[in-house]
Amino acid sequence: MTPLPGAQVVIQTILRRTNLLMAGKRVAVVGDVPGLTSRLRAMGAHPGAPLAEADLVIGDDVDREALRPGAILATTRPGHGERLREGVLAQGRLFVVDLTC
Repeated sequence: MTPLPGAQVVIQTILRRTNLLMAGKRVAVVGDVPGLTSRLRAMGAHPGAPLAEADLVIGDDVDREALRPGAILATTRPGHGERLREGVLAQGRLFVVDLTC
């Protein structure tokens, strides 16, 4: 199991690969990444959202069926799917960002 990278690396990877604006996003963090929620709050995101309501989910041990359609999953275990751009896959109703650098 690959541990999630540090908070700053996670945020930079998501921003670089998606051009996502964090302000106003409902975010669910699954796992322990020290400092991640405070950095997300500083960018205007709302961490602590339930999985079923989150726009962005960060973590590895996530039930993908519990996520809403169109959600973005940022994980170190992306799996397979249609490549949309470097590090971003479409997997059915989800978009998956690969956090491995």
